[in-house]
Amino acid sequence: MKFPLSAALPWALRLALIAAASCTVHTSASAQSRETDKVENSAMTGELLYEILLGEMNLRHGEPAAGFSLLLDAARKSNDVALYDRAVEIALEARSGDGALMAARAWSQAWPKDRKANNQVLQILLAINQVAESLEPLKKDILLAPEAQRDTAINLIPRHYARVTDKKRATAVVQQALEPYLAEKNTFSAVAWTSLGRMRLASDDMAGALEAAQKGQAADNKAQGPLLLAMEMMGKKLPGAEPLVQQGLRKQDGTEMAMSHVRVLIELERYKEATAQLQAITRKDAKLADAWLVLGSLQFEQGQEPEAEASLARYVTLVTQSPTDTSTRGLNQAQTRRATLLARQGKMTQARELIQQIPASNADEQRSRMLAEVQLLREHRQWQAAFDLLAANSAGDIDLVYEQAMLAEKLNQLDVMESLLRQVIAQNPSYYNAYNALGFSLADRNMRLPEAKQLIIKALTFAPNDPFITDSLGWVEFRLGNLVAALSYLQKAYKDRADAEIAAHLGEVLWMMKREDEAIKVWREGINLAPSNETLQETLQRLKPAL
Repeated sequence: MKFPLSAALPWALRLALIAAASCTVHTSASAQSRETDKVENSAMTGELLYEILLGEMNLRHGEPAAGFSLLLDAARKSNDVALYDRAVEIALEARSGDGALMAARAWSQAWPKDRKANNQVLQILLAINQVAESLEPLKKDILLAPEAQRDTAINLIPRHYARVTDKKRATAVVQQALEPYLAEKNTFSAVAWTSLGRMRLASDDMAGALEAAQKGQAADNKAQGPLLLAMEMMGKKLPGAEPLVQQGLRKQDGTEMAMSHVRVLIELERYKEATAQLQAITRKDAKLADAWLVLGSLQFEQGQEPEAEASLARYVTLVTQSPTDTSTRGLNQAQTRRATLLARQGKMTQARELIQQIPASNADEQRSRMLAEVQLLREHRQWQAAFDLLAANSAGDIDLVYEQAMLAEKLNQLDVMESLLRQVIAQNPSYYNAYNALGFSLADRNMRLPEAKQLIIKALTFAPNDPFITDSLGWVEFRLGNLVAALSYLQKAYKDRADAEIAAHLGEVLWMMKREDEAIKVWREGINLAPSNETLQETLQRLKPAL
């Protein structure tokens, strides 16, 4: 087959020049380790250059097998790292695991101290699920890592094996590779036990993972790895993990691990203990801004309003004095919660001013700040103020126009709502929430029911499995008097999403079908989900069931 030379020449020439240069000079970090290898590099001959060019031209013209073969042959003849790397890359792009492994092994054999070559062998073996064969490359990867980076290499082992299907075999291979570091106390014992523990945890060997955490702590009681492993098991409620966590925390000098412990306590919904831990942290380090933010947020959620305000204000002071790249989000959260506290006290003007003071250096941040103010107004049922704020900021933004329409509905301005929703649909005909919102609003008011049904069906064509749209269809069928169809749709919606508003609708249909016991059961479930849901409360007040 003849190919035009110009099609492949630019890349192939660059590759050839790299290869030619690398035959005499190696400047990469891994090349430094090759200085002791007595390998005689061949010069870049015209024949080799032609072979490289031909290989690249084959690739350009859809012949990856031929291109791979030529470039691997050129790599072997020139003993060149760049060509070996290119051959591996070609095989991987062609999804040829066997070819990639062959090229990587040839590279590693030619350059036995090249860590990248060995790492390619390891990664390819794991990708093709040849776990048992990964033992030697894994051992070699650890040994080739500079001593200052060996702990990182060992730490990364669980990540290498994360996608392996046979977790137990992978754990056995890793344990064998780490044996020199597990057998006796040394610099890397704690990190080795931590990695083995994570492997055991991934293979559901909880007792083995706990043992690894214990032995890691015994090797170095100040090491963070075994402590973090114990915290992970504590988060899974594994018996025996929490005493290890407490033991490890006592040996820590800073607050980093204590903050990690707080996160575990919050995940376990042990909020009082998390609060107490945070109070201890802030006493130890009063300038740790993140601790004040989490403490204030916990106090806020637990209804401790004066304490929450004090903690959040302390956080704002600290990050304002010493801002960081990551403080913007936390500052927004703190100021928004402080604003909510002010609004609860009836100080809405001050609350809005507080949100308006949140820094916003670009359009996205300005939009987020405005939406935080809208949400505050929504939460306190100040529909008109929220509508006006959106009206002043929604030009060209159909998501904001949609939100404005929802507020018009709250204000019972149905003509305005419909006009805004049709504006959204005109701009984006696939904006299914607009069809659903308009259809449901008409159905809920018993207006233009055939049109309402068609709008909701249109929404379902875009999102056929959305439980809230299915709920709307059930509700319009109820309004049309089709109780059997309404029940079917609402039961499906409620099964897909246990939601208080859907429970209100389903319960009402059951009630109208004289299935009162079933209706009461559903309504009680809805109350447990969201006791203050407006639709549910309105339904119960209107029908007055004996709950």
